[in-house]
Amino acid sequence: MRLAFHTRDEHLTEGLGRALGALLRAGDVVALDGELGAGKTRFVRGVCEGMGLDPAQVCSPTFVLVNEYVRPIHATPGGVAAGVPAILRHVDAYRLSGPGDLESIGWDRVVDGTAVVVVEWAARLGMGMDTPLWRAVPPGTEPSRAQMRIESEGVPEGVDPQGALEAEAEGRGGRRLTLDVPDAWASRAEWDRFAAAWGAKGKIPPKWARCPTTERPVPPDSSTFPFVDARARMADLGKWMTGSYRVSREIKPGEDED
Repeated sequence: MRLAFHTRDEHLTEGLGRALGALLRAGDVVALDGELGAGKTRFVRGVCEGMGLDPAQVCSPTFVLVNEYVRPIHATPGGVAAGVPAILRHVDAYRLSGPGDLESIGWDRVVDGTAVVVVEWAARLGMGMDTPLWRAVPPGTEPSRAQMRIESEGVPEGVDPQGALEAEAEGRGGRRLTLDVPDAWASRAEWDRFAAAWGAKGKIPPKWARCPTTERPVPPDSSTFPFVDARARMADLGKWMTGSYRVSREIKPGEDED
């Protein structure tokens, strides 16, 4: 499922990161790409804050390759369940030459399922949506993955990244943020708030439905489709007793038992 956003405001870029951070769960990986100066690290700062972590600790890990940001277990929960420590691993692949370098950063430990992982310059590792790179992931811990790209727009072709930033500051250019997320994420409680932040209020994957009782998105393979769960289905049944539902014709003899 693809979401796109256009912005000339770097603070809004950070705000979109916050919305995503509140949606993420341990085991999720976000592959992040964009030219130098596009705002990738600023976006990660927003993700960090959305997870309930201190965004001030975020810095580009170009030279250390991996930074880990942790929230104490007693802190106010952000995008994770109460009582569970939030961990964000921030990877920068700019200095890596390809997938073969993953072993040097202990990739199997980075994606062990205990943390959210955001990878800047992910394309250098072959992490595009059409070229999944999970052979280095331990069996049984394959994470769900989203892909994010930040691109300059409204700037003449050939302008260097600094020129693009100056053009954006002068109102001559902007950023296009494109995010591909797994359909399964739409079942998370924060989905509607997240989608609204991205200007896609009410958007759900094809063939999904909104639960008539809770209005939560429901996947087509759910055993209680189109209801989010059995409790919501039972609550909906109760509406017949209140007159909320009506039939368009007279009830025939015997049908009252049905």
